[in-house]
Amino acid sequence: MVKGPSLLLAKWFPISQFKKILVFILKGEGIRLFKKGITLFLTLILLLASITPVLADSQKKGNARIVRDNYGVPHIYANNVEDLYFTYGYVMAQDRLFQLETFRRGNNGTIAEVFGEKFLARDQQMRRDGYTDQEVQEMITNMDNFSKKVIRNFADGISLYVEEALKNPDERLSKEFHDYKVTPKEWTEVDVLRLFMSSMGVFMDSEQEIKNAQILAQLEKQFGKETAKEMFDDIFWENDPASPSTLPDEGAVNPVKKDTKKAANQQFPGIEGASETLSEKRDDFVSTSEELGLPLKIGSNAVVIGPEKSATGNALLMGGPQYNFSAPGSVYEVGLHAPGFDIEGSGLIGMPIIMFGTKENYAFTSTYGVGNLVDIFVETLNPENPHQYLYKGKWVDMKKKVETFQYRDSNGELKEETKEFYSTVHGPVTVIDEKNNTAYSKAWSFRGTEAQSWSAYLKSNWAETMKEFHEEAKDMTMSINWYYADKEGNIGHFYTGKYPIRDERVDLRLPTPGTGEYEWKGFIDPKKHPYGINPNTGYIVNWNNRPASNWGNGELSFMWGEDHRVQQFIDLVNGKDKLTIDDIDDINYHASYVNLRTKKFKPMLMEALEKANNPKYQEVYQALEDWNNLNEDNDKDGLFDSPAVSIFEAWWPLVVDNLYQEKLGEAYGPLKGIIDHRYGSSLTLRVLGGSNGPLETQYQWLNEDPDQVMLAALDQALQKLEDEHQSEDISQWLKPARMMVFTNTSLIGLPQYGSEIKFLEANRGSENHYIELTKNGPIGENVNPPGQIGFISKDGTLHKHYDDQIELFANWKYKPVLFTKQDVNKNAVSTTVLKIKK
Repeated sequence: MVKGPSLLLAKWFPISQFKKILVFILKGEGIRLFKKGITLFLTLILLLASITPVLADSQKKGNARIVRDNYGVPHIYANNVEDLYFTYGYVMAQDRLFQLETFRRGNNGTIAEVFGEKFLARDQQMRRDGYTDQEVQEMITNMDNFSKKVIRNFADGISLYVEEALKNPDERLSKEFHDYKVTPKEWTEVDVLRLFMSSMGVFMDSEQEIKNAQILAQLEKQFGKETAKEMFDDIFWENDPASPSTLPDEGAVNPVKKDTKKAANQQFPGIEGASETLSEKRDDFVSTSEELGLPLKIGSNAVVIGPEKSATGNALLMGGPQYNFSAPGSVYEVGLHAPGFDIEGSGLIGMPIIMFGTKENYAFTSTYGVGNLVDIFVETLNPENPHQYLYKGKWVDMKKKVETFQYRDSNGELKEETKEFYSTVHGPVTVIDEKNNTAYSKAWSFRGTEAQSWSAYLKSNWAETMKEFHEEAKDMTMSINWYYADKEGNIGHFYTGKYPIRDERVDLRLPTPGTGEYEWKGFIDPKKHPYGINPNTGYIVNWNNRPASNWGNGELSFMWGEDHRVQQFIDLVNGKDKLTIDDIDDINYHASYVNLRTKKFKPMLMEALEKANNPKYQEVYQALEDWNNLNEDNDKDGLFDSPAVSIFEAWWPLVVDNLYQEKLGEAYGPLKGIIDHRYGSSLTLRVLGGSNGPLETQYQWLNEDPDQVMLAALDQALQKLEDEHQSEDISQWLKPARMMVFTNTSLIGLPQYGSEIKFLEANRGSENHYIELTKNGPIGENVNPPGQIGFISKDGTLHKHYDDQIELFANWKYKPVLFTKQDVNKNAVSTTVLKIKK
């Protein structure tokens, strides 16, 4: 219910007070005071006229002021915690209700009811692996009172907007609700916590152990056990000492050392078929999640600079969370202000948690930790009963749950399907292979602790000191890197997660026998997790590399090698004695557009060209030397600026194919993306002799001069480019610049309601924030494309803040972080009062 400004004026400015001012003016205080009084009074009227109060039908008390800045970002001012988070839920729903509805359905397994049968398998997996409403509610009941208060009020705030929107759907429900005939429902605490549990759980999920076992079985079939083991160990090394760490040895407190002793039999019949089944399911899950705009591919980078490396002497912090480039974006920006509490930043949609932001005394950000939190257990089934498994010498019944799903068929009719799911002591069963009397169950180390992690993340926002911030990190059970910088000049890195103490006889790269002999033996004490405070280097950088030396990540070991993308940040930070925010932005720009393989392999190619001393290579050498390794289009002609981009990008895949395709045969297909991973290609570095680390290959991958391999691939690439461009003139070999958009398809493949603005492809955070911690408080800038408000009117009109940050993002421009009340008011465009009735 909206009241006009005159009614609000009557309440805030009673007639009796108006009479007092009028009497004061008429008593003869002079023309100057008369004019001053009238001016002040008129100013007050204009100010109040710009405030639109909203009367909330709620049992809560108090009110909150919502100030929207010139990019639509809400800055909420409340008198207590309840009103603050209630209003936070309300404004998030106001801006992103359809996205919230999609996230909720996507995470509770009801999305097929809206978007059809193609999403049924995804719904089934979410409910197979998820919790019942009762189980989630029990976790909430066991939360501390502060967390319960926040989660309840946040859900109630969303529900209030839903209630109001249903009374006026044509004006308050975004176009998607009308098009897909979706009616939003009120939110509960269960919805809020489940969204966190499911979303974060999906981020942490991994089935790589089964893929690794399939690959090992395939290699053994092709080459025999001995050769297969050599190949496997080269591709999935357990620890690469040359792999860059966020914390140097002298700054890594208590790095965990692993015993590599192994004796368990981890060869399982039928593993190849099980892996193929799971791979198909995983591919479907990923593709349908991406269509829904649900974030799956996360990376993120961070740079934290201490005073000794800062040009101003102040600590500096940059974060670049890498979520999907979707419209609306995956993160939501807000300013939260209550007595004794001020914070500004952004977090994943549907969570009342700031994950990337700043307070008065410190700033913080985070990246994915790539930690080993998931194990696949292979269960031995009873030949007489496929729903019994062998555990500690006894046949044990699997637990069964039955779920009913609704989905829309191709005719739009609502259908229903019931499905049974099973679980063991280890977790949900993903595949039952009756032919081989085996089943595969998945164990998450953090299962059952998600509410604890939710609370830890929330309370980290309320920490006052680095010590308090670190204490909350110890309670976070999912694999995240947390970063901290304060105005006193302290910087810190804290690695979070609940890491099992696994049996020493188990090869962590492969599934674990589930018969009971190889169970987890507890969890590593959070006090022993890698962390660093004020490291001697004077900085902290991370791009999903390992946190500290000797910290492994099991089946994902191939992601942490000597050739790692984080080296771009390390080298560029080391390249300057002192850095400013602008310097960090330049470094981020470079890392976003650089061809990552140029770091290690371009110098090797150029050295081979020099040694060849062949005139035909001189022009190629010069093009490579002139190239800054960046895929840029500075003249905006739709082509990359340097022909070296074409040459290098044609050359590199041929190097990889020529090295491994013939050697690996059938196994090459599933291995190509592992050997040439988006984080790096460390095996190739060792094979070509470019490694400076102690790790050596066991298998003889190369029987010829590495230079000849690189030059042969170059000859192939040059011929290909000459044929393609029908010219020997290298300067004409300019490649079309790859462009990106913030999703150009809708949830179900229809044209996206949103911006079609294209921008140059970049390996960059989908949001960026830069903060300097001065003695007087934080100053900074950020960009959160495509825009703050994901609302589309029923007639298809986009909200003005739907995509108004794309141009900023594309041109590497930013908006100021508005932290103080003065800055917020200076940039205020509108103010509303959410007045909450008793």
